[in-house]
Amino acid sequence: MQKRKVFLLAGLHFAVDMYAGFFAIYMVLARLDLVRAALIASIASFIANGTQPLQGYWADRIRGKVPVFVAVLAASLFISSIGLTTNYTLLFFILVAGLLGVSLFHPAGSNISAAAGLERKERSFSIFVTIGTIGFAFSQPCFSAVTGILGLRASPLLAVPGICLALYYLFFTRTEITGPKNRIDLRSIRQMLRQKISIILLLFSITVLRHGFIMSVGFFIAKMFSDWGFSRLHFSLAGAFYIFAGALGILVAGYIAHRVKTKTICLFSLIGFLPPFFIMLLTGQRGLLWPTYIALIFTGFVIQMSHVPIVIMGHRVLPEGTSTISGILMGFAWSLGRLVYPLVPVLSNSIGWAPGLASGLVILTLLPLSAAFLTLFLPENVEDRSGEDTERVSR
Repeated sequence: MQKRKVFLLAGLHFAVDMYAGFFAIYMVLARLDLVRAALIASIASFIANGTQPLQGYWADRIRGKVPVFVAVLAASLFISSIGLTTNYTLLFFILVAGLLGVSLFHPAGSNISAAAGLERKERSFSIFVTIGTIGFAFSQPCFSAVTGILGLRASPLLAVPGICLALYYLFFTRTEITGPKNRIDLRSIRQMLRQKISIILLLFSITVLRHGFIMSVGFFIAKMFSDWGFSRLHFSLAGAFYIFAGALGILVAGYIAHRVKTKTICLFSLIGFLPPFFIMLLTGQRGLLWPTYIALIFTGFVIQMSHVPIVIMGHRVLPEGTSTISGILMGFAWSLGRLVYPLVPVLSNSIGWAPGLASGLVILTLLPLSAAFLTLFLPENVEDRSGEDTERVSR
């Protein structure tokens, strides 16, 4: 494994994903309307991530350093400026611009990090995703701490680390997107996608369903903790605990993938999160801080274990265009999954024993359970790691 490349990309992923999580805590601190804020976040994400397959194809075509540099720069510059306004229209365009950077980074970074793993793609990719997810975990407490001291309008200062990292990557590293000598064209990639459409659709559907639930919990967890009566410090840390635990789950899944079937990991992840999730809701309503935190940590750890296996299965199915398939499974699928955000406040208080936003999240547990059902239909040959049986995988 080419560790220097893996950890460089992982560090950039840390920065990009940290910016991606700012809006969820800003929504609470700025006291935005929940339904309108959720609509802004879900539609902006849909636009940005919905174009990620095209961005992945562009990264596969252009290669070099430009895609990663532009991605980090756009994410840091735009998303950090949200504290300057509470105007919903301006917030929407700021988020779209910033999230376009985030969405471009994922397929480009996935390409480099997986390739740098050589024969240990699951392990290198899990490191890349884990460190990025840790960045996402730090996003809410970081934004809350800085703006708590300097005020919300000082949020553009948070762009400085990202800009510095982007410039360092561009001028002081040799890490870039590479690929086969013959670059794929749009016609070729369409042909390959058509040939392997059934398994790609399965992986795509599983990703949409699991991601919709995972991100809904992360997006509303601070608000739920606030509604349960916990302090600003405690509700600011809730998202960090949830996401950090998810990062550990991703890392563990990457390290055990060579011993445990990826389908088995996915099934365990998509079903096993239920007990700690329901414990979290019950203890949270009773104001029990640490039991709620612990249950939240176990929920995040288990539900995120399915992330790496799904994307690596996609890389095995389409090795000629790993940025493109990453854009489909980590972009377009994510954009559709996040469209469920507004359902959570709309379904609020619809279940008696789960008051407030908890009702919406309980109903949304049907999404990962449906994903678990679809996992049963994945063919056994997605487990193939030899790299020489790719055509067999496609059939």
